[in-house]
Amino acid sequence: MTTITSPAKTSEKQGKVDAATTAAKAPTKKRPFAAARQGIKAGLPVVVWATVIRVATLVVDYLLVMVTAVGIIPMIGLYLHQASGAAQNELTTSGTVALWVVPLLFVVTLLAVAEAALMRWLWRAGNRRIASIREHHAARKTTGK
Repeated sequence: MTTITSPAKTSEKQGKVDAATTAAKAPTKKRPFAAARQGIKAGLPVVVWATVIRVATLVVDYLLVMVTAVGIIPMIGLYLHQASGAAQNELTTSGTVALWVVPLLFVVTLLAVAEAALMRWLWRAGNRRIASIREHHAARKTTGK
């Protein structure tokens, strides 16, 4: 390593640099958005990522429950009401319970269990993602990269 003390020496030494050194110092070609994406991922703390993942999970859960409660369950209830004959007043109270209410309760319970399982899976997937981000940040702190 040489120390340059005057501008005159700088211009003299620049003429002596060989082609191999120039090629080694040439900037490497990167994909256009790779550096930006790495900068975003590396710059955000774990708390921000955890918050984003949790909020996204809660929004998906809310949308799933609302679509089911407002759209799917009423349509199933309407279908069962019309298909069982309860709409034409052909059934007695016992027939209405047996052919319309019980199947609707069964389907609603089945949907609730399936939604709970899906929400739990989403939460656990978020936990795994947060843990991997935490490990990545811890490894980056120890290596200094």
